[in-house]
Amino acid sequence: MENLFNMKHFLLITFLFAIPVLSIGQKQISFLSEDSLSITADIYEQDVDFPYVVFFHQAGSSRGEYREIAPRFLKMGYNALVVDLRSGKESNYIQNQTAEKANDLNLAREMTDARQDVHAAIHYAQKLRNYQPVIVFGSSYSASLVLEEAASDSLISAVIAFSPGEYFRGHSVKDSIAGLSIPYFVSGSQPEKDYIYELLSKTNAPGGIIFIPETGPGKHGASSLWSSNENSSEYWLALVMFIRSLGNK
Repeated sequence: MENLFNMKHFLLITFLFAIPVLSIGQKQISFLSEDSLSITADIYEQDVDFPYVVFFHQAGSSRGEYREIAPRFLKMGYNALVVDLRSGKESNYIQNQTAEKANDLNLAREMTDARQDVHAAIHYAQKLRNYQPVIVFGSSYSASLVLEEAASDSLISAVIAFSPGEYFRGHSVKDSIAGLSIPYFVSGSQPEKDYIYELLSKTNAPGGIIFIPETGPGKHGASSLWSSNENSSEYWLALVMFIRSLGNK
């Protein structure tokens, strides 16, 4: 079993890190949130017929959180829409332009205020492909938001959530995602394990996967996938296997 894991590990490293992290078809775009705030996003398109993955960052962060993650999805046959939410600041030297605009307009920028940005971005991506289903990807507080969206939006085909939790005062994520019925990949660090299992205890979705690393403690949020995380390859192995199981839905 160990030899098999090591072989898979080697093949994954070869597959992923042979991918040039290029901005293939990358361009900066903007669209409106539900309250008309202009949302900044990066879009990576290599084929308009490919399905879209919509990426959202964690608290205090920006679309820069996915600078080395999103391009790797292109190799797996997806386009990517990477979004700046109004609740955030900066990541990998990329400033959160949506948050800056919300601040200039004196708009509320709490985590729950970003819910409308998440909804607008998902709708925008669905429209890009003539209302075909999309995959949503969240990190920390946005992981909770995308799980909730996935529980109610029939045009979301799968959800990827890194370190979701009960981040919203007076609101139960656990209860709101009880009806989740699509494939999900939920991950977190070892200290977050029990918390994540409890959060998902009411769901009964087919193809639901909870992944916790074994080779190290892991990281919080999507930074688990950064090459700077010593056990990022373990996360990538599990995630790629999940993505392949979807068959580019």
